[in-house]
Amino acid sequence: MKKTVLATCGALFLGSLVLGACGGSDDPAGSNSLAGSGGRASGGAPSTAAGSTAVGGSTVGIGGSVVVGGGGQGAAQNQAGAPAAGSSTGGNAGSVSGGSGGSVSGGASGSASGGASGSAGSSAGGGSGGKAPVDPSTGCNKANPATGTSGAPLKVSGHDYYVKLPTNYDPSKAYPVMMMFNPTGNPISWAESNAGFETTGPKEAWIRAYPTMANNSSGWGASDVAFFDPFYQQIISSYCVDKARVFAGGESSGGDFASILGCEYGDKIRATAPGATKPVSGYALDVPTKRQCKGKVTAVVIHGKNDNVVTPANGPKTRDFYAALNKCGTTTTPVAGYTDTLSNCVMYEGCDAGHPVYWCNHTDPNYGNTNHGWPAFANKFLWALFSTY
Repeated sequence: MKKTVLATCGALFLGSLVLGACGGSDDPAGSNSLAGSGGRASGGAPSTAAGSTAVGGSTVGIGGSVVVGGGGQGAAQNQAGAPAAGSSTGGNAGSVSGGSGGSVSGGASGSASGGASGSAGSSAGGGSGGKAPVDPSTGCNKANPATGTSGAPLKVSGHDYYVKLPTNYDPSKAYPVMMMFNPTGNPISWAESNAGFETTGPKEAWIRAYPTMANNSSGWGASDVAFFDPFYQQIISSYCVDKARVFAGGESSGGDFASILGCEYGDKIRATAPGATKPVSGYALDVPTKRQCKGKVTAVVIHGKNDNVVTPANGPKTRDFYAALNKCGTTTTPVAGYTDTLSNCVMYEGCDAGHPVYWCNHTDPNYGNTNHGWPAFANKFLWALFSTY
């Protein structure tokens, strides 16, 4: 059941997301690159992420909606269109709750109390606005770490990878990490060129890690799963990483892999965003009968409604896996700014605090009109959402 949320300052956007795995055979050579800069696809203008007020007084918006970010240890919700914590006024019966042990509640008028900076819950959990406190890795304070390049990648556990550090990287500051897994038959540089995280925003604020599968012709699969822990350990020991904010995404077989990681390594990943997935042998989407997931993630599941490469069938399976894992209800709320057919994103209500599931059943024609590619809206959606964490 879909429910439309009306609010005085725009549709409500809650800080949780749904991820789905993607995989299968990929597009023919030459048909899989996104048109335009930053991974924008042909076939429609990308949605914008702009300037709405978020929990904690920060400014992170999606399509002009009120944004509330789920903390690493708890959700933050802004009811009935009320401004975020730190604001002086709100909608009817509005309240704001902070994660990590801290909460701020509003009165009947919807007002919310906060500090001068607009932070909420920081005294109880070490973070502001319901966010988890920063968790610096052992790679902090290491100067001039090797990053590799697409032409001269680094290696770990039989896989190549390279890393892009934020502009003006400070080795004493812990940064979030975005790991993006490429599709079958595509070069290691695919994600850098097409996923869209080399645009303003991510390139200043995130470490971006671009690994590739052990066998490019067969894509990401069960044999690659054991690689992830050594890869993760090498990343957090080489760079100054905020371990509370490690994100994963992927397209086609890279999406399959991102979905698998959200269960197998949910204790290390905060959120996953799989796109265009297919079933993977050994990683059943039955909850919880065949897999014992570690930890829990926000999931953003992205799948083409008319995907003619892996068919439209597996997207809903991945969505339902994470919705069951996170104990979500059946009601969904449209995500403001992403309601057109080229994105078509909804958020499931009632999920475990801080771990929402999003479902984006889009019609972006990407990859030679196969509706199988990484859609143009995805990088903006994920940047805006993950930035609230």
